Amino acid sequence: MKTFLKRKIRICKLAGSLFLLGFALLYSHVEVGMSGNESGRFATIQAIAEQGVFYIEKTNFRTVDRSVRNNHVYYDKLPLLSLCLAGVYAPLHKVFKINFVDNYHLSVYLMNLILGAAVNILLFLWLFDLLRAVKRGSCELKALLALGCVCGSWIISYSTMLNNHTPAALAVLGSFIALMRYSKVSTVRAALTAGFATGIAGLLEVPCGLFFGLAALSGVFLAAPREKRLLHTAAVAGAGALCVGAGMVINFVAYDTVFPLYMGSQGVKGTYSPSMHSDVFYYWYHALLGDRGIFIYTPFLLAGVWYAARHFKALRSVEKTFAAAAACVMLFYLTCTDEFGGQSYGLRYFIPVIPLLWYWGSRQVLEMPSFKWKEILLAGVILWGVVTGVTGAYMPFCIGNEGARSPEGHFSRNFSSFGGNLLCWSYENFPESTLTRRLYERYGLPECVLYMYWSFFHQKKMEMLRRMQVDFPELFPGRMK
Repeated sequence: MKTFLKRKIRICKLAGSLFLLGFALLYSHVEVGMSGNESGRFATIQAIAEQGVFYIEKTNFRTVDRSVRNNHVYYDKLPLLSLCLAGVYAPLHKVFKINFVDNYHLSVYLMNLILGAAVNILLFLWLFDLLRAVKRGSCELKALLALGCVCGSWIISYSTMLNNHTPAALAVLGSFIALMRYSKVSTVRAALTAGFATGIAGLLEVPCGLFFGLAALSGVFLAAPREKRLLHTAAVAGAGALCVGAGMVINFVAYDTVFPLYMGSQGVKGTYSPSMHSDVFYYWYHALLGDRGIFIYTPFLLAGVWYAARHFKALRSVEKTFAAAAACVMLFYLTCTDEFGGQSYGLRYFIPVIPLLWYWGSRQVLEMPSFKWKEILLAGVILWGVVTGVTGAYMPFCIGNEGARSPEGHFSRNFSSFGGNLLCWSYENFPESTLTRRLYERYGLPECVLYMYWSFFHQKKMEMLRRMQVDFPELFPGRMK
């Protein structure tokens, strides 16, 4: 019986991993759009791997996320991810002579493929192993739920392009798993792993490192046996501090300052600035339930919120601290900014909390009694998440309403990021379809043409602009020779 179960587990893991690898092979992007987020990371990879420097003025990529220091231009976001990917790309460059000039599209594709496939597969495998600890539910259902977390959320959307949010989600999940194991068997190894994982999360996204680092510290302190409490709490703090120290060393080597450039460092003007200029209720509505709403794009996560809130007193202390940290991360982005993550799909800042909410939502599904429409309802909710997630994969860093940064009357305010991506995808692949015509009717043809023009321009799809010039000669905003 145990041998049969182990075989089923291996088959589920292999099938899910191959599916995610196939998706990455087919859908990883071969071009870098004009958003500063993706182009800045590619610029840093090229600079480090091909030139041995961190400044990016001699690369093939341009970004608005930049700072000038010591007479050089740098991408000013946290450099850890770009440095790690440069370490992957450097052997390809040196051994196979691949470069971002002669092999531009191949180089872009390989970086997107490697990061996207690795993160997605690990998220699936780790979440599946975590769900297997739940006593109720079949192995196959747990595998499908774990796969649904990746395919039915913004995780799949951003997996097709370099980003720091899905790796941060993986780091948060890794810390959570380590502490769930710690709550069963209190070992210093599990405490160190949790601290290290949250430290990595902080080097990818500072707020994640701050809130989940405190959660890991509190979780170990509350769960540790009295005689080991001081040692194990110190282990978590020490591992996290080691990561922070490593990040400061990287910054110093790269920029001659230990502080992040984007937050402003020794007189350097960074691109980060907290802001809340628009109606807070307007922003909260669209961030949670409206055009960028996490619970509209992925309604399954509401089950996770419900489960964590309803069973909060019964949760393990580790789960309580991570639930509180997830709430703090979301509240931080709801109160300290109002620009919806800039040019991007959905609200990318919430991605690191998705695996946690999905885990608790899966617990709700596995533990609840069966009823007549349970399977149909579950399939429908997750399938909608798959539709919105895959639509985002078409162009994760897309043209979108940037809140206070988009003036009143700006065309992007009329489109949700889902509707805008769906419009461009439908016109590119099925220009005469019923779906394309319905979207014209929904948003208005002049607005659709304007949105598609800037979206294809943003994606550097010149062939689509030429097609638009033929299809919409009177509405076409620009002229192509």
